[in-house]
Amino acid sequence: MSVEIRTVERSELGAWHGALEVGFHQASPEPDRAESFVEAFAEEVEWPRIQGAYDDGRVVATFRSFPTRLTVPGGEVAADAITNVTVSPTHRRRGLLSRMMADDLAAAVERGEAVAILIASEWPIYGRYGFGPATDVVTYEIDALSAGYAHGGDGETRLVAPDELASAAPAVYEAHRRSTPGAIERPERWWRRRAGLDAARSDVPGTQRCVLAVGEDGAPTGLLVYHVEQSWQDWRPRAKLHVRDLFGTTPAAAARLWRFTCEVDLVAMVRAEERGLDEPLPWLLRDARAVRQRLRTDFLWARVLDVPAALAARRYPAEGEVVLDVRDPAGFAAGRFALRGGPDGATCEPTAAAPDVALDVGALSAAYLGGRSLLVLAAAGWADEVRPGALGRLDAMLRSPVAPWCATMF
Repeated sequence: MSVEIRTVERSELGAWHGALEVGFHQASPEPDRAESFVEAFAEEVEWPRIQGAYDDGRVVATFRSFPTRLTVPGGEVAADAITNVTVSPTHRRRGLLSRMMADDLAAAVERGEAVAILIASEWPIYGRYGFGPATDVVTYEIDALSAGYAHGGDGETRLVAPDELASAAPAVYEAHRRSTPGAIERPERWWRRRAGLDAARSDVPGTQRCVLAVGEDGAPTGLLVYHVEQSWQDWRPRAKLHVRDLFGTTPAAAARLWRFTCEVDLVAMVRAEERGLDEPLPWLLRDARAVRQRLRTDFLWARVLDVPAALAARRYPAEGEVVLDVRDPAGFAAGRFALRGGPDGATCEPTAAAPDVALDVGALSAAYLGGRSLLVLAAAGWADEVRPGALGRLDAMLRSPVAPWCATMF
């Protein structure tokens, strides 16, 4: 019997989520929480966008997407955010992911979503579908015992209850999202879950605390969510503080919250994962060697679907005109396009003119948010310069003065 791929019905969501747990090696909720967990999950699902693969009634693959706004340099686009992708170990290498991906991307094009995005569990998988790694994240570790702050760090902070954090967070985070390429929306329910107010779905450490930085008028200017892993060594405190979220509407507010993390009593180390590349943290300290990058890795992958819409939506730090010949075996982004752009706006239209640069859709997608060097990608065989000097010109146009950063796992 052939495997059927179709939209999941509400009554099938429990089985679908069970297959998801198998695929990601996750523990199932306790029996008394399982139904409420599924009910809470059902409230978030865009029902036409959740797929399952069924073999004799059993769910053997899962796939879901949801709409979001993706910030790009100087603007934003509608994006198709793909998540919850698994295939049962009994049904690998049967083309199930390829079928679900093709269906979802075609539907995204019909909806007018110019870009698809995802977070790749493994590097080799998604390049086959035209995705390119568009942002990186960094893990920082700070020696809190020696991290004296030389710059910034003034202002008031308040420990607040979860409901106050959830109320203030959307406005603070939205200021970050609108100014940071690669950032996506976080709806109110996201913050309620982060704060531990959604009992059915929250996964909150027992020592989690919420902090707001506030301005002179008392309005929130920054937020911090952290938890502490307690440790003692020879009767000396060696606790580790884990930063879950830290955002400021101003650099001063963010600096004050970083200082806060290093001044919590009994804490010897601060660890912050999935942070952006532009973090000014080392420059705030009297001794920048008190902070170390422990990991840098790819995070958000992008896939341009509509080249004219995607490229016209962003702004370009350098004025220029380039004709692109985009290779896309799936056909969504394939074609030749004339890009004219600068700091004040851009146009991108199909053209029959001779190309200046030829590149794979994965290369265009990786460079789209401004964090990749096309010159480096070309050296690795991802792009070809047809007209001398064009590759450098396009690289200068695409690069963003703000490093792209997606801080949201989805």
